Amino acid sequence: METTELETMDQQSDIYQDSVVFITGATGFVGKTLLEKLLWSFPQIKRIYMLIRPKGGVSVEERFRVFLQNPIFERLRNNHPERLKKIFHFSGNIEDDNFGLNESDRKVLCGEVNIIFHSAATVRFNECLKVAARVNSQATYNLLELCREMTHLRSFLYVSTAYCNPGRKYVDEVVYPTMPPVDWRQFLAATQKIPDDYLNRLADYIKGPHVNTYTFTKSIAEQIVNSYKNVIPIVIVRPSIVTAAYREPYPGWIDNIQAISGIMMEIGKGGISSILGDKDLICDIIPVDFVVNAMIMMVGKAKLGRLSICNATSGVTNPITWQHLGELTMKWSRIYPTRRMIMFPNFKYRCSAFKHELAVWALHFVPALLMDLRTLVLAQKKRLVTPIAKKFRQACLAGSFFSLNEWIFKNKSRYYFKEVIQNGSYPMLYWNLDELDYDDYVRRHMIGINKYLHREKFTFQSNKFMVTKVYWFWIFLHLLFYLLLVYFIF
Repeated sequence: METTELETMDQQSDIYQDSVVFITGATGFVGKTLLEKLLWSFPQIKRIYMLIRPKGGVSVEERFRVFLQNPIFERLRNNHPERLKKIFHFSGNIEDDNFGLNESDRKVLCGEVNIIFHSAATVRFNECLKVAARVNSQATYNLLELCREMTHLRSFLYVSTAYCNPGRKYVDEVVYPTMPPVDWRQFLAATQKIPDDYLNRLADYIKGPHVNTYTFTKSIAEQIVNSYKNVIPIVIVRPSIVTAAYREPYPGWIDNIQAISGIMMEIGKGGISSILGDKDLICDIIPVDFVVNAMIMMVGKAKLGRLSICNATSGVTNPITWQHLGELTMKWSRIYPTRRMIMFPNFKYRCSAFKHELAVWALHFVPALLMDLRTLVLAQKKRLVTPIAKKFRQACLAGSFFSLNEWIFKNKSRYYFKEVIQNGSYPMLYWNLDELDYDDYVRRHMIGINKYLHREKFTFQSNKFMVTKVYWFWIFLHLLFYLLLVYFIF
């Protein structure tokens, strides 16, 4: 093993000792899971700072109080409640200049922080370019500029995405030039000067192979980060499709419906009958606790003048196809059905956009309209199904680029992870992705969706009766559809 690698491993063991950590995006899914893991497994950490903005008329102090009551901190509250006192918050906004920090808070950050995890981002695929650029690119630049004043900074970790190079079939752990070539300085200057409406209309002309503003602005952010590698010790972690926790903080932990988790939730409810995608391609999913473990271990690899990158992905190590994932989702959503089930969980992948749209209208919108009509006629106090169906149809279409294409993400970092875990640097972490049993994992995921998103307590008998009732209603609708089809044809 090279001397530099041995030095990195020695640094790993003590980098968190008495450290002060700053996490952006700590209220998000990945950031929140990271914060909990640091408090649970690294009691030697001195303090953790996070940024909170006022929202919906709720003060920063009230939001912080509610944040500490989040279910993710349950095991900390039960076993180590004193560690929650290590969390401190600043009032600010990642989108503002200087993050909206007052002068005293700014001095505290610059004078104390040793480690930064920059995970704040807007992950909406349909976000307008102006907002995506401000949150994903400009905010990254602003934070890196602030780092120049941090006298005790040891490591800066940027959370990117594995899909920031969509024009490349094979993606290694390096920073590639943007496609099309874009100078990040000129891009940031343009977003400041060009009016919002005009800039948003230009988006389709400057994104190149990027089908959404999310991957495009994250790609720009990587260029910004790369340009600071000789100024600040920096590492990058690129997760693929982040899903529910495999093991920690709790099996199946999930608290948002972004990306594929929302699609799996809707499949379980029977709200999706067709997905535009190629069933034989690899679906590169990564449980959130593996992402967090990668982030924690990569911090120690930060070295001035050398940018280390980790593709936190599963496709090379333990691949699963879209077909297999879909089958497991339907299987476990039928065994552990949600009380919110509206149709029997059943869907099919279709590569043809025309066939997909035909199936959506015949098997999705028509039954949804019939159910809404029944709700209105009986004056029942239920949410109408059709608006929800439209919402998730748009979500499926937005993600179709990822289900119709496949990338090979090289992941050499996994060898480094196994080495530092085996040598005792991180006995509390794991990266046994090659041993992940997807059948058991999807079971945990679907239970987690019911528990944490639907907030349901599973009762086998009542749910079994309900899924049987929904199944026969589903059979009835299909028979009705085919009878009407035969009637109009003949």
